[in-house]
Amino acid sequence: MDDGMLIDFNRLRRNAARLDANKVFNWRARCSIKVLLVTDGLLDFGMGDFSLGAFVRILKDRRPFYADFQLTLAHLRIDLSPDLMEGAPEVHNSIRGFRFDNPAHFAYDMYDEMWLFGFETNFHQPDYGPLRNSVNSPSDKLSDTELLQISRHMADGRGVFATGDHGKLGKGLCGSVLRVRNMRHWDTFNGSTDDGSMIGPRRNDTTDKGNDAGSQFSDQSDDIPQRLILKLYSTQIGHLKSALYPHPVLCGTSGRIDVFPDHPHEGECKVPSDLSLDAITGGKEYPEAIDGTGQVMPEVIATSNVPAGNVAQADIVGPLGMKYPTDPHSFGAISAYDGHRAVGKVGRVICDSTWHHFVNVNLIGVIEGGFFDQSAETDENGNLRPWHLSKADGFLFSPSGRAALAKIKNYYTNIAVWIAPSDKIKCFGKRFWWEIVYNHRIMEAALSNPDADAEKIPLKALWSIGVHARDVIGVRTSQCQTTEWIIAWIENVWPEILPWIDPWRPLRDFQKLDDGPMPVIDPMPLVDIALGAAIVAMRQMFPFPPKDLEAKFDDVMVVAEKAARSALDRANLQTEILIKNFTATLPAATK
Repeated sequence: MDDGMLIDFNRLRRNAARLDANKVFNWRARCSIKVLLVTDGLLDFGMGDFSLGAFVRILKDRRPFYADFQLTLAHLRIDLSPDLMEGAPEVHNSIRGFRFDNPAHFAYDMYDEMWLFGFETNFHQPDYGPLRNSVNSPSDKLSDTELLQISRHMADGRGVFATGDHGKLGKGLCGSVLRVRNMRHWDTFNGSTDDGSMIGPRRNDTTDKGNDAGSQFSDQSDDIPQRLILKLYSTQIGHLKSALYPHPVLCGTSGRIDVFPDHPHEGECKVPSDLSLDAITGGKEYPEAIDGTGQVMPEVIATSNVPAGNVAQADIVGPLGMKYPTDPHSFGAISAYDGHRAVGKVGRVICDSTWHHFVNVNLIGVIEGGFFDQSAETDENGNLRPWHLSKADGFLFSPSGRAALAKIKNYYTNIAVWIAPSDKIKCFGKRFWWEIVYNHRIMEAALSNPDADAEKIPLKALWSIGVHARDVIGVRTSQCQTTEWIIAWIENVWPEILPWIDPWRPLRDFQKLDDGPMPVIDPMPLVDIALGAAIVAMRQMFPFPPKDLEAKFDDVMVVAEKAARSALDRANLQTEILIKNFTATLPAATK
């Protein structure tokens, strides 16, 4: 085989591993997630400025190694004008005239998660057909039968993402959906027409000054992102109190996701003021936590800043040509609800302040132009040209822009992973396990004899295996997702350690003591020892990948957990001896 044939073979191998890794490594079968993307109004999934075409391609292409997203694109309009990417390889199905109460379109258990990109405030328009124009159908929201179907989807533990834009934009599709309805403003608020407005000084204008002088509307299309202020979490007891994590949705493979596309008038996310409302499916809208820590509450997990004096100058004259200079303030950019912690595991929810964080014009530049986005300058062909060339390519224009775009892409896939049902998240965890069990680096770096029994392997070697395992997964996913995976497993082995290592876990009142345990002992080496023992036991049980990994997983985890508990017993015994010997060296007054 000459070098040319080898190059072709290597290219074939790499493409196969990228498109379907299971063909190369039989333990890398992805977990399939059925994702429904729904929009209305002027939004669609095509190539235009107000389209989600780039987002759809990113979501499919940038999927993590453990998940595959089966995408269904839906539009509420019945006419043929919206682009639904029919026939595209990224798309499983496309549906026009979509209704949540049409069994052919939707059932509560048909999709693992739904994403709602709302534009309309009024559905009584010809493009929405006779059903939505009926006197029995509301003009400004989904029908009650549709809302019931969505609520059943959520009650079954399935996820929801929702967003609109400023003011009432998106209220029709999203504004009455359970939990979504009060995790975000769907109108102007505070008794004012200014808060959440389009042109007033209190509008949510996040555009930073661009590459050219002044403040232009088209700054939203350049390669300069807005900066987010993230809510950070840590354990409230133990050694990891100083470790600060963002919400998992904002935890990227290369660090914190702290940038977004910007826009001159965003909506706003919030924490509900009333937690006493009932769910349409029965019970409270926000149920009690499984662990008895009270109602599981939504939270704002990221905040945006509005600089002073933005005017978002446009290419037209009159009231829309110049917005009022902004008053500086901040507002909620993302809100999150972890329904997996609630009684009934009612599904997770993410709300975003605007779909401008997802549409083409804010990601890859402006092409349509018109009133807002282009100046009177023309290129050699007589076409209107953006003020600065960066506005034609967006984040693709520069290395710094592409670095910001990489974080934004990670945000999209993180949402899809986080709002997935708990059974799918368990599937992700299985893929993590098989990945580390059959990763040659882990065993080769830690053991001279990989066939040795876990009981006979020194604790230091088990600790090294655990550290290597976390590193292997951390290279391919975020630190937060690695931590979540370990937390989900260690709960069955050593539940008492959770308050020490889970930064997102609400603590009971008796755990919130100012005079808590002194952070003298770092518990992570013990966790790594347990992890290392589990991996060794799994590898001994299946030194080679079994043909049916799924069928074998539960059996192998029983063996893994037994090995982990045994290793912890050994580690605890050594720790007791160390503490006893250390205490003997202390001055008498301190004993």
